[in-house]
Amino acid sequence: MSRHLSPPLARFAHALRPARLSTQGRVLGAALLVMLTVFVLAGQQALYIVRQDADAALRVQATAQLAALSQAVADPAIWQDYLAVRTRLRIPIDQGNLQHVEYVAPDGRVIREQASPPTVDRPDWFARLTRLALPVMQEDLIIQGTYYGHLRIQPSAHAYEDFLWHLGTRLFILFSFAMGLLGWLIHAMLRINLKDLTRLSATAHQIESGDYSVRLPVRTSSPPELQESTRAFNYMSAALERLLTDLGEQQKALDSAASVSESDLAGNITLANDLFCILSGYTREELIGQNHRILNSGCHAPAFFTRLWKTITNGRTWRGEICNRAKDGRLFWTATTIIPIKGDDGLPQKYLSIRFDITQRKIDEAALSNEKERWQVTLQSINDAVIVTNPHNQVTYLNPAAESLLGIALEDAQLNLLSEMIQFDRVNGDEDAPACFLSSTAALHGQTGSAELHTRYGQHLAISYSCAPLTDQDGLGAVYVLRDETEKKELLDNLREMAFHDTLTTLPNRRAVEGRLARALRTARDHGQQHAFCYIDLDQFKLVNDTCGHSVGDSLLMDIAQTMKAALPAHAYLGRLGGDEFGLILFDTRPDEANRICRQLVQRIRDFRFEHKGRRFTLGACAGVAPITQAATTAGDLMIQADMACYRAKSEGSGRVMLYEADEVGFRRLETEMGWAADFAQALEANQFLPYRQLIRPTSRGGQPHYEVLIRWQRDGVVEGPAKLLPALERYGQAPILDRWMLEAVVSYLAAQPDDNAVYFINLSGKTVADESFLGVVCHMLDHYGVEGSRLGFEVTETAAVVNLGDAQRLIHGLRERGCQFALDDFGRDASSFFYLKHLPADFLKIDGAFVRGMLDDRRDQAIVRSIAQLASDFGMHSVAEQVEDANMAALLEDMGVDYLQGYHIHRPEAFPYWQPVTNTLTATGGHAVRPPHLTLIK
Repeated sequence: MSRHLSPPLARFAHALRPARLSTQGRVLGAALLVMLTVFVLAGQQALYIVRQDADAALRVQATAQLAALSQAVADPAIWQDYLAVRTRLRIPIDQGNLQHVEYVAPDGRVIREQASPPTVDRPDWFARLTRLALPVMQEDLIIQGTYYGHLRIQPSAHAYEDFLWHLGTRLFILFSFAMGLLGWLIHAMLRINLKDLTRLSATAHQIESGDYSVRLPVRTSSPPELQESTRAFNYMSAALERLLTDLGEQQKALDSAASVSESDLAGNITLANDLFCILSGYTREELIGQNHRILNSGCHAPAFFTRLWKTITNGRTWRGEICNRAKDGRLFWTATTIIPIKGDDGLPQKYLSIRFDITQRKIDEAALSNEKERWQVTLQSINDAVIVTNPHNQVTYLNPAAESLLGIALEDAQLNLLSEMIQFDRVNGDEDAPACFLSSTAALHGQTGSAELHTRYGQHLAISYSCAPLTDQDGLGAVYVLRDETEKKELLDNLREMAFHDTLTTLPNRRAVEGRLARALRTARDHGQQHAFCYIDLDQFKLVNDTCGHSVGDSLLMDIAQTMKAALPAHAYLGRLGGDEFGLILFDTRPDEANRICRQLVQRIRDFRFEHKGRRFTLGACAGVAPITQAATTAGDLMIQADMACYRAKSEGSGRVMLYEADEVGFRRLETEMGWAADFAQALEANQFLPYRQLIRPTSRGGQPHYEVLIRWQRDGVVEGPAKLLPALERYGQAPILDRWMLEAVVSYLAAQPDDNAVYFINLSGKTVADESFLGVVCHMLDHYGVEGSRLGFEVTETAAVVNLGDAQRLIHGLRERGCQFALDDFGRDASSFFYLKHLPADFLKIDGAFVRGMLDDRRDQAIVRSIAQLASDFGMHSVAEQVEDANMAALLEDMGVDYLQGYHIHRPEAFPYWQPVTNTLTATGGHAVRPPHLTLIK
């Protein structure tokens, strides 16, 4: 039936199924159902009685109304005043006493009055339920024997129906309140009396979750039957706990006595216990994944296995004896039980095999004389050392591995005390572990441990051991299995060494330095000790790598590491952080002392000379020192502080050492730059950057105007310039991301403005110039948006071009092949400008604004500007003067022959008109861009 219900009703019906109701719910539901049944039956009987009374009342009312109406219309009827008759007939209709009235005159004239539908309180269904009988009554008007017509009326039941409706409503409310009160009382009584039943259910859930030790106290206030149920439940819980304990012990016993394995449906081994490994001669690693056919001895006919597989694939358990072949080729018999483990669908999912070794019984049946030989072969084939002792702890057996390990033959060892033959120290073993070697009775089953064994040859071997009691006819002895773990321990030591040491220099690596730095922080915080962390960065190392090769660079690093290590005090901890960067921790060292040690170390590096194929190289270094005090926060913050100090030192020249001071202006500026760089990624995703343009006006008529593209940052309602942002992006390697964003912003704008004939010049950072993939990005962008390369230009500073001369030449040639133009910015700032000018085929030469600003007051600046303009003309380039601030300066530059002018006097930067941000940028989806890294700002 629930299939035809809507989902909410179906869920409600499912929740009300008797199987899902609690005892309390069932009792409460039964009580409410009985009350509801009584209410329905009583209501039905009351309705019947009330209906009879109402019918009788209606008949009485109709009789009275008919008599009164007959008297009222008698006089008008005699005088045949039918208008008055109609008026008299309307009075009981309007009063609501009659529903229908009709007067028929002697001449057949009919006067009817019908009540209009009244306004009633009861609903229509209630009227249909009561079904009151409305009698139709008629009376002839005969006055003094003369017939004056007759009256016919039908009373109105609306007043009776409203009365019955209000009465029934009040009774229903009272009954509902009574049912609610009774239900609450029943609920309270059941809750009190069935509290133990609820506790019983909660305890059952605890047992279901695995807590078998829980017991339920018996309350004397509970009903007797619940007290008895609680006692029975506690007895059952205790019995279940004992049963599960016995089952667990049986499982352990089974695992120690039986060979247990699991396999998939194809017979491939997925699990094997230790006894199965020992029995088969294979290690667990050799067994897992192999088919059980690896143990096939060939002693059974194919039909034997056909019957076996037919049984287990049909979901039935197979029992029998199987002869297997071990890894060493020996045959062993097992009493095997194979149990299919079935899934929810009733089909086998895997097979569990339990084998008991019955080889001894089989061998005894065949030939008891072979038992000892087979046992010896088995033990001799084991690589682990096996030692057997009697109840007096005297050695009775050594396998060859034990003879080799202990350095004594079996003949010499027999009946000697085991405690006199071996000596070892515990290594990560139990405190009482050596006691098992002192007495056979102390050997616990399955006891394992590790130790360092001292052999007769003076060796110290790391071993693992296990021991177990061994019972024979003479009493209780013991069997010991020792495994040489020396090679494994050496391997682990080597791995540990590799994990915390640099393989090239053998110095501690970054992870080790961070760990030691954390320890230094703890001692500084807990004991008030002062330490220092130094960040050391080599200079000119890249030159050696590039000119001599990385192998020579590696040799140089090894020599430098040893030189530094030899120059440090005993309390120093030196490590390689990566590349040509080193970290130095100076324990119990004040900042001034750490500064002095670093200066000596930097000087030692400067004095170091490295020769390769007749060439001598001199290196330099810079260092940053960060004090480790109680106020220090984390190791990461200390490394950043030292790195910042090293950066400050490097910016002042090679061989410098800088001490980090949080309140120093330079460090605050660096921290501010880190904050700007950290905000860059979020600003880029939020489209807070706006492209601006500044006109580059030609001085000659007919010259083509150009624009230099600038960047503005709009945040918190304020548009800011890039003066603070760009140095931070350059330092933290994020400038190429901004360059690519600017490239796509300009190209997409040019694609949307085909009538704009100006050339837009984009500034490129030094890292972008050195990026070999940038040329491909430009070509891909132009092709995607369909923009001609002649509408696009690029500016690169003279410094960036000189540092990356080869990359700049390659980029300029590639861009000019696509029609793009190229400008060399800030020309004249570097002393070597003229030397590199002939190697950079630029189209525009932008004169450094420092010369233009002072040109009106300094004739030397005028001479420099005039010379650069003439030089540009001789090289076939256009000259551009930047920072033109007034008309006099513009006129003078035109007289000097400068081709283009740029500055606030010419044009103030403005936002791109009609520019819309690119939502799905190619640089974000085309694999060319790198997301800005997350930087941590030091508080």
